[in-house]
Amino acid sequence: MFSWRFHLLRLLFACFFISALLPFIFSANAQAFKDPITVTSQTDTLNFPKSIDFQMSAHDASSTITQATIYIMYGARGYQEFHTVNATPPTGTVTLRWHEEITSSNFAPPGTPISYYWRVQDSANNNHTDNPQNFTMTDTRFFWQHATQGLLQVNWYNRTQDFGQAVLSQASTNIKRISDNLGGGLQHPINLWVYQNANDFHGALPPQSYEWVGGIAFPSINQASIVVDSLVDDTLRRDMPHELTHLIFHQLTFQDTAPIWFDEGMAVYNQLYKEPALTNRLKDALASHSLIPLKTISLDFPADADQAYLAYAQSWNLIDYMFNTFGRNKMALLIKDMNNQQTDFGEDLVLALRIDQAHLENQWHLYLNQPATLAPSQLTPAAQTHQPIAQPSTVDNAEPLLVLLGILLALLPMIGITGLLVYQRNARTSNQLARQAQQIINSTLPPLSANRNLPYMSPATYASPPPPSAPWPSHYQQAPVRPASRPQAGGYTAHWGPPATPGAEHQRELSSPFTYNQEYVNQPPEKRVSQE
Repeated sequence: MFSWRFHLLRLLFACFFISALLPFIFSANAQAFKDPITVTSQTDTLNFPKSIDFQMSAHDASSTITQATIYIMYGARGYQEFHTVNATPPTGTVTLRWHEEITSSNFAPPGTPISYYWRVQDSANNNHTDNPQNFTMTDTRFFWQHATQGLLQVNWYNRTQDFGQAVLSQASTNIKRISDNLGGGLQHPINLWVYQNANDFHGALPPQSYEWVGGIAFPSINQASIVVDSLVDDTLRRDMPHELTHLIFHQLTFQDTAPIWFDEGMAVYNQLYKEPALTNRLKDALASHSLIPLKTISLDFPADADQAYLAYAQSWNLIDYMFNTFGRNKMALLIKDMNNQQTDFGEDLVLALRIDQAHLENQWHLYLNQPATLAPSQLTPAAQTHQPIAQPSTVDNAEPLLVLLGILLALLPMIGITGLLVYQRNARTSNQLARQAQQIINSTLPPLSANRNLPYMSPATYASPPPPSAPWPSHYQQAPVRPASRPQAGGYTAHWGPPATPGAEHQRELSSPFTYNQEYVNQPPEKRVSQE
């Protein structure tokens, strides 16, 4: 009995001793696992269009800080880069800076959302990643005023509130008209930046832009800029609807599926004003039978100014022909089909209009009394049946309508019986096919992001994942995108590369952060624009 009680007392004493030590054990472990690095401050100072200065201060409670890496993301998803700054000498408290040049290879237009964070490392190999910071690229040369209606925001400076409201009203009216033509409206907010004169506007253009640029659109970030001298300026009827068309069109379609002739032709088609020189250039080409083949202007417009101007003119004429031939409903269906990630533009044409690009081009040439682009042996019967939609007639249409009604009454029962038979046959296999399709999708595709407004970039500009040692926070990961079918720009695509920066490790994940539409006005390009 004594032995049993003795062992019980020993057990109780051991439990009491261990319970008394537990707070000290957990406290020591907590100290061991506690992050010794604290970021005490971080700032970003924008000097558009020249640079961004990032600064970060940090303190290490147990060691010395050796370096810090800043990770920067331009745009909602896409262009990423990182730069490592060494602490010389390593100390427990540091203030490190990164000077980001944005005048050339790293240009970002006004309206670009920018996110960044710092990752700090000390001599004991402790790593601290701070929370991401966010700001928007703004042209800091001016004090901007803003007005909003629906998903549209207009930004201007040095003008009255009435001026901004007038531009907002015209832009909203344009958006409604363009949306009716395209079969759909804005899906995401857009910004329109209105510059007072060409000199101010040129200072906000990407490197190597031409001085004739009258408007520019960045569909990947839903931004556009124009120059407006006054409320009676032709740019409000030409450049503004042109750029708005680009933004709306690319929100309605899966990115990079349309050839540039379709993209730019649609934008010119929606202009309220087309300068006479555009029509005259097309007439000259028709007189000399020198239209540019569509395959030549599918990926890019010519570098030659005169040929590029012709590309705009004939692209507009072809889009106008398509609307007159197939009707607005069919054109809206084509644009809707272009949002299908599984088909390209050629397949979309056939699905919506029952014609491929080769036969479309041939039919358009014949309509303009131009030489055929296909030999008779290449023609298909279905492709020869499309004619421009006839204009409304003043003849009484009552009799044809009655005949049509009688035919429909005779055909409807047969159509209904046929449809019922087809439905019964397909119903037996539809569930099985749906299950198989879903299994294939689930096994091959990653989950899509909720944001469908994917970046609009050339194939060379897609971002690689950040370095494995310091991944971007999960909610900033780039969504998977379909490889682009063409680079996107209004006649020119700028390609940038990282500048050499001695004494600092840096990496840019893309060769170019943005591509864009830069639009022709009625003057030839002569020299490049310099940023101020």
